[in-house]
Amino acid sequence: MKASRSRLFILTLLFIVTAINYMDRANLAVAGTNIQNDFSLSPTQLGLLFSMFTWAYAVSQIPVGYVLDRIGSRILYGSAIILWSIFTFMMGFSSHHLFATATASFIMLLSCRALIGIAESPSFPSNTKIIATWFPDHERARATAIYSSAQYIGLALLTPALSFIVANYGWEMSFYLSGAAGILFGVFWLVYYRDPQHSKTANRAELDYIKAGGGYGSTNQATVSEKISWHDIKFFLSKKTVWGLFITQFACSSTLYFFLTWFIVYLEKGLHLSVSKAGIGAMLPYIMAMFGVLCGGTLSDMLIKKGKSRTLARKLPIMAGLGVTMIIGLVNFFENQPVIAIIILSIAFFANAFSNLGWVVWSDVIPRNFLGTMGGFLNICGNLSGIVSPIVIGVILQRTQNFQYAMWYIAGVAGLGLLAYIFLVGKIEVIIPEKKNTKNLSENAIKPATANK
Repeated sequence: MKASRSRLFILTLLFIVTAINYMDRANLAVAGTNIQNDFSLSPTQLGLLFSMFTWAYAVSQIPVGYVLDRIGSRILYGSAIILWSIFTFMMGFSSHHLFATATASFIMLLSCRALIGIAESPSFPSNTKIIATWFPDHERARATAIYSSAQYIGLALLTPALSFIVANYGWEMSFYLSGAAGILFGVFWLVYYRDPQHSKTANRAELDYIKAGGGYGSTNQATVSEKISWHDIKFFLSKKTVWGLFITQFACSSTLYFFLTWFIVYLEKGLHLSVSKAGIGAMLPYIMAMFGVLCGGTLSDMLIKKGKSRTLARKLPIMAGLGVTMIIGLVNFFENQPVIAIIILSIAFFANAFSNLGWVVWSDVIPRNFLGTMGGFLNICGNLSGIVSPIVIGVILQRTQNFQYAMWYIAGVAGLGLLAYIFLVGKIEVIIPEKKNTKNLSENAIKPATANK
């Protein structure tokens, strides 16, 4: 019997939901200058508004991961999509025309942004668990790269469209349209997404193929108790590799959050482009990032297929990407030459996306039934950058009135991530908590199917 390819439909769903996810994160950046002018916000206040999403998003990670490990991705993720889209839609009602004071409007914006952060918190733990469940090990990095590329494709295609909407119909309309799109897709997800064991389209041959490659039903990762204890969590948190991955996730996400928050403002105020030209100018970096994430994931899977070690296959793209990301600081020498500046930004964003294998490595080192809970910790560390970096950049701007130190800050954080991978992240292999029912497991039982010595 020829294996069906239902996992490709699942990947398409993840691609679409990731595009919607990042559209709803980035639409504030597109509207940021207009909102700042409407409410007379300082750079620090705008930085706080940019970061509010991530405060709530990060705080929600651990409880959401815990819930994910118990009720699964279908209901939790589908409900989350609908909720964050409703709150995105509601941001349009924050217009100062609907409130007595600008302060009340600003509080409404902050509140909606926080609620979006809470609602979006299941996204990447769910994505990681779905990929680990639906895809064999040797397809995982490429599958992750494909759905991750949606964030850049969505930004590249939708940023000019959102900029046009903001320029011609007001910033409120951008939230109405993106919120409505998400609500419709959330309903579609609840109707059509199923885990492999409940799928009506995946045949036995495909399920066996997924299982043989370390996916659903596989014994290639250790079968440990489904009960997750604080003892297990403390065991993972005691590992140097885990902390190296935490630091690197913070570093990679810092560059991403710059492009999700201050980037359009930088194009408008740092390179002196109009809002329409800024939307067009943003396309190249986002498109380059799309190619970067696809190239990084493809290279990683290709190295594994060629018999290279998992450690080399995962660490090479990440370390190379972080190293090249550091050239973002060079943009300071070309502020009066926007074309060259945008090219430098595009190369840096390509490299940052090329290194975007943090969740793949996480699924390589954390046993599957811990992915939701421990993925919450990884997401906290990654999204601390979304709290810290927008505020730091806002403070820098308020004190210096230019972006130069801000760009050096982003380059320096990327360098910190590279150092973490060099000195903290060791061999990429599954970390198994020490429990009575796992002590006698054979070495083969705890390694991923395609692991190489």
